[in-house]
Amino acid sequence: MQTTAFDPQVMRRWLTVTLAVALVALNLPLIFADGEGRVFFGNWILNATSAGAFALAAVVALRQGKSGLYGKAQAAFALALGLWLAGELLWTYYELGLGIDNPFPSLADAAWLAWYAPAAYYLFRIYRFFGAGQNRLALAVSVATAAFVAYSAIELVLVSADPEGDALSLAVSLLYVAVDGLLIVPAVLVLLRLKSGKLTGVPWFLLSISMLLFAAADLGFAYHSAIGAPENDWVWDPLYNAAYIMMAATLFWHNRFFIYDRDAARKTWQQENR
Repeated sequence: MQTTAFDPQVMRRWLTVTLAVALVALNLPLIFADGEGRVFFGNWILNATSAGAFALAAVVALRQGKSGLYGKAQAAFALALGLWLAGELLWTYYELGLGIDNPFPSLADAAWLAWYAPAAYYLFRIYRFFGAGQNRLALAVSVATAAFVAYSAIELVLVSADPEGDALSLAVSLLYVAVDGLLIVPAVLVLLRLKSGKLTGVPWFLLSISMLLFAAADLGFAYHSAIGAPENDWVWDPLYNAAYIMMAATLFWHNRFFIYDRDAARKTWQQENR
């Protein structure tokens, strides 16, 4: 008989409650603070949740090694989260250290844009496990996403407050919109192919939703930057924060159930055979 400590149903209930509490507790300061308080809390809470997700990704990558279905993919995901954490820390340095309000574009954007390649690689590896042979579905989602990205890019140019006045900002915003498609396509494909299961359903559902939240936040940030309303950029911070928290939950689940731990298995066997 499986012990409670390793029962997926028990862990799923525990994880649901923990996620709900974390999402509320860590997003309340972002929503109800104002002025300098919102800038301060927004930066450090996002730093904390980003660092937590990266730490768990590093642990999973080290424990996984190159073995298993996701060996290289987990290393790529750890790299991706490390790049995003670097971007968060650089943004904090600009805003809180140098006192630059809304430092966009900056070196932080270079780190954030670099994250898309390893993150997309990780997602596509997950999709290959779930959706092998689903070429028509992949094509349909890719075409729909390309159309959505093209529409968003055109809308961004049309609403831009001064397209010729700050060409670099507009170009970076458009680049975010374009590369978000690298997250949207595999995230949607995984959701569409996801099957219920005690172990696989939980982490990949949370992972896909977190990536879609990232894409939504990026699009919203790009829109506010284009219309010249940086004072409203904070409204997207709760989405980034929720994405980090869900990624951390995904990695926790993977670390708990998807990596063979000889010592834990021996302990469980001993408890069940006393």
